[in-house]
Amino acid sequence: MDMSDATEGAPFWQLHIAAWQQSGLTQKAYCEHQELRYSTFGYWVRKLRRAAEPATEKKGAGFVPVIPATVQPTGLTLSLPNGLEIRGIEANNLGLVRDLLGMLA
Repeated sequence: MDMSDATEGAPFWQLHIAAWQQSGLTQKAYCEHQELRYSTFGYWVRKLRRAAEPATEKKGAGFVPVIPATVQPTGLTLSLPNGLEIRGIEANNLGLVRDLLGMLA
């Protein structure tokens, strides 16, 4: 039977795909043996595999929106009268802050 025109629908191709998987043959060899058009067979294999994938596994365009995180300063901030600010003052850098203030005085 020559079905190379692909006039059959999904049930026809599902049966052929199941038979091919059981046959141990390559897609091309199976199609030659069954007188099926190889390109049409491949189309249906891909189409039915995609339809069988769970919705969560389907891939989109491959882009994920990136939202930059706002950086919250940690530690204390020292605001000087001239507008200069020293941010991120913590216990481990108090010596550096003391030195900076000494240089500005």
